[in-house]
Amino acid sequence: MNGTILGVVDKQIVYQNNSTKPNRNIFVVGGPGSYKTQSVVITNLFNETENSIVVTDPKGELYEKTAGIKLAQGYQVHVVNFSNMIHSDRYNPFDYIERDIQAENVATKIVQSENKEGKKDVWFSTQRQLLKALILFVLKEREPAERNLAGVTKILQEFDVEAQKDEDNSPLDQVFLDLKFDHPARRAYELGFKKAKGEMKASIISSLLATVSKFTDEEVANFTSRSDFDLKDIGAKKIVLYVIIPVMDDTYESFINLFFSQLFDELYKLASDNGATLPNPVDFILDEFVNLGKFPKYEEFLATCRGYGIGVTTICQTLTQLQALYGKEKAESILGNHAVKICLNAANDVTAKYFSDLLGKSTVKVETGSESTSHSKETSTSKSDSYSYTSRSLMTADEIMRMPDTQSLLIFSNQRPVKATKAFQFKLFPNADSLVKLAQNDYQGQMELSQQAKFEALNDKWQEELADKKASHAKNDVSEEEEEDLQDELDQATSSKDSNETKDDVFTKDDVFY
Repeated sequence: MNGTILGVVDKQIVYQNNSTKPNRNIFVVGGPGSYKTQSVVITNLFNETENSIVVTDPKGELYEKTAGIKLAQGYQVHVVNFSNMIHSDRYNPFDYIERDIQAENVATKIVQSENKEGKKDVWFSTQRQLLKALILFVLKEREPAERNLAGVTKILQEFDVEAQKDEDNSPLDQVFLDLKFDHPARRAYELGFKKAKGEMKASIISSLLATVSKFTDEEVANFTSRSDFDLKDIGAKKIVLYVIIPVMDDTYESFINLFFSQLFDELYKLASDNGATLPNPVDFILDEFVNLGKFPKYEEFLATCRGYGIGVTTICQTLTQLQALYGKEKAESILGNHAVKICLNAANDVTAKYFSDLLGKSTVKVETGSESTSHSKETSTSKSDSYSYTSRSLMTADEIMRMPDTQSLLIFSNQRPVKATKAFQFKLFPNADSLVKLAQNDYQGQMELSQQAKFEALNDKWQEELADKKASHAKNDVSEEEEEDLQDELDQATSSKDSNETKDDVFTKDDVFY
């Protein structure tokens, strides 16, 4: 099948295909116990057999229940596990930085992770500029194995931020001042952190160290060391990607948000290189959507994604969750960019009233008969029947809140609303439970051959650049000490390449899922 199952009406499945207009975005609201997983998420994971799928998996249960089936359907399976990074494909956000502004976006997301109050003051801006400078430095001046967050922390560890006595510049200052004047890393450093003075400078460094300290853990450092697959592959091949997110821990919320932001961007880039459409359409099923953090332009993404071959199912427990994250006005815009809205249950008055208003009103015939008695010599009674017409909500907010567990409401942008029976996966796919299941803690990521080739090409280019520098220095009569330093760097790059090739041969294809 190809399309999204919405519900069941008169024993017939109601589904939305890829050609649905104005878009194939679906907003689903349902509180705990509303069968979101059983009637929306798993149902459509089983049903879709052609499009790529990206699904958020709050507990990892979706992977365990459906990954075996997706493999049997011919899908390539990937897992990005923010809850347990050992059992995950690796993801390095630096791999998707091609322009200076993208480095700033990455720095902003990382700095935001420790800026819970959302203040964008001079401390925030300077910390972001310093991190941007460090990112650009490792991307352009360090070997490929160090072009990651661990490489950034290494720079902060190696070079002191305090100048020695009788010196104007600190060792960290000198790292950037030794670069060419128009080098983007030097520019970001000089126009940001270098301008800070005294206690402010020390405070900014302390704050940044606190921010990046979560990435110094060996597990996290390995997870962010490089990317095992290219995000663009999701729009080019038949892939199902399970993004496992922590349920009660928001430590990596900004990092998760960065992952999805880069994924959206990479799919749009791929589409722009292929006649404004993806080679393989992609379905997003974003359960617990508000736990992914705030996307600044999510409504614009929803408004334009259909043309690129993307459909999005946004799932929240209540409307108030969405309003709290985005504000009432932006939440309305986001809702307006979903052609279908499904109410599985209404956990509060705001949600119930919203769907009651969407359903609209109907005209109801009301009997208004009367009876009168005459007090003449002979008592008589007369009766008259009359009717009036009034309007009432098709379903009141109270009626929506008291819907049976098996019932849902389907609201379409260009069709009449309908009451439907929920599309329970155990009824539509009764044999699924007997199929093989995979354990999330058995998953081991494996670097795609195309990614390995790309990494090796970067290493080759890096060694060529070092060799060119060495030759240039020799012509210019560089000191023996500088010559030795450059040779050490070249030797290190060569040995790093050899060790990386050995490391990435550890896993075989059979090791990944079984």
